[in-house]
Amino acid sequence: MTMIGEIVTLADDLVDDVLNILAEDSLSNIVLIADCTQLREWCDIRVLMEDGRIDAVFSLYSDLDFLATAFWCRNVESLQKVMADYSERLVGKEFVAICTKEQLDQFGEACVILKPIEERQMIADRTTLLQCECKAKPVRLSMEDAEQLKELYRLTGTPAWTPNAMNLGPFYGIVQDDGKITSVAGVHYVTPYGTEIGNIATHPEHRRKGYAAACLKAVVDDVLENSELTILHYYADNTPAQSLYENMGFKYSEADPVYFVRATCRG
Repeated sequence: MTMIGEIVTLADDLVDDVLNILAEDSLSNIVLIADCTQLREWCDIRVLMEDGRIDAVFSLYSDLDFLATAFWCRNVESLQKVMADYSERLVGKEFVAICTKEQLDQFGEACVILKPIEERQMIADRTTLLQCECKAKPVRLSMEDAEQLKELYRLTGTPAWTPNAMNLGPFYGIVQDDGKITSVAGVHYVTPYGTEIGNIATHPEHRRKGYAAACLKAVVDDVLENSELTILHYYADNTPAQSLYENMGFKYSEADPVYFVRATCRG
């Protein structure tokens, strides 16, 4: 029997209960949903139980070059309790999270916020008519392309990618006659509640050709065969991304805006 105030590692018998809570506002909790499902093998997820009730869920993701977190809580006290269980890994370290405004306020009381950056959240579903005028035809990429992609992402400053992402869902790229990949779009994760489209990059010498839109549309078309919804995020001051996504036909979600947050633990 679970004790009052007990913190437990997320086990199979708790997953459905956790997902039922997170799904009440899936767009606000989509990163944590992904951590609890497809990304679970790379996550340390702990659950605060209070008198048999789930009061907080916190995830620490470990497949990137930086610490990435996601959380849900009933109140700040619950968040503080579950975060204290990670003190050996978080104290003295910088970590990141994507939060709604409500979550940002909660996070700010539980830790020290270093730099919140506003992001916009957009969506497309099977009723969305995405526009793309580019005639180049993207091809689906594979793990054999990982080394080329690693260099393209390094060149374009895209840090939130590892080769493991190639196994999570489709990646499509524009491949030149010499075999060089000059543009790519893929996924961050695929869940029953939504798939986040991302890892979008175009070589500086091949921009303004519509390649990114073509790759992006290819990924969305593929994902929507089995997924109800696609999601993407961009920094609010990234006007080229804003123009691209709005012109293609993506719509702003009910959770928009969200915040990319850098933080450290108090004390």
